[in-house]
Amino acid sequence: MSDTLLATRDLRRSFGRRVVIDSLDLNVPEGKVYGFLGRNGSGKTTTIRCLLGILRPNSGTIRYGDVTVKQTTTAMKRGIGYVSQHQHFYDWMTCERIGRFVGAFYPTWDHKEYRSLLERLKVERKQRVGELSGGTKMKLAMALALAHKPRLLILDEPTAGVDPVARAEILDALQDEVRNHGRTVFFSTHHLFEVEQIGDVVGVLTNGSLFYEGALDGLASAVREVRPELPEQASLEAAFVAIARDVTP
Repeated sequence: MSDTLLATRDLRRSFGRRVVIDSLDLNVPEGKVYGFLGRNGSGKTTTIRCLLGILRPNSGTIRYGDVTVKQTTTAMKRGIGYVSQHQHFYDWMTCERIGRFVGAFYPTWDHKEYRSLLERLKVERKQRVGELSGGTKMKLAMALALAHKPRLLILDEPTAGVDPVARAEILDALQDEVRNHGRTVFFSTHHLFEVEQIGDVVGVLTNGSLFYEGALDGLASAVREVRPELPEQASLEAAFVAIARDVTP
């Protein structure tokens, strides 16, 4: 397995008395696709916000490369590309114009690479952002997140609400970034089939705690061990749903 690029130890975050992340230990290997799997409300977005420094954890540490901190620093953020589940753009800008606007914040921004990403993702650079579909806006967000050549790409539910064609293009682009550019991808989802399609490693989050982390075939074994009464022909997705239901108080 590749060296670990991103890791957390005993990460905890609560809102008042409600514990959202509890003693979370993540290990994201460099140059791999890590599928962060969990139902809506399991704590995936809160975890990502802690990894990005948007939220400060109550306790625990975050390691990015060789640096271990209690909260992600500005210097660490420069090596991370982020795609949120909800996009907020200036609708009057064209896709090319918004690239120049965002690029001004990044010393490593490559406008030639940005144009290449728009072309590969089938985003028309002269079109106004307000005219784009939801799926195309997500692809635009990916191009913006990748054009400064980050070492790590973090995505929060990147395929939520997009059509099947856009979903396939997004997943293909993620694989391409790992295969051809050596990037590390960490993406959250509640669709197991997406992790099965492109993931190298999976982490399963349930009620803020990591139920499983490792290879997909290991998850299948863990599910069978916990629920041996499941019929052999049951899909892995159905098995995961059953596990999530059983471990939820």
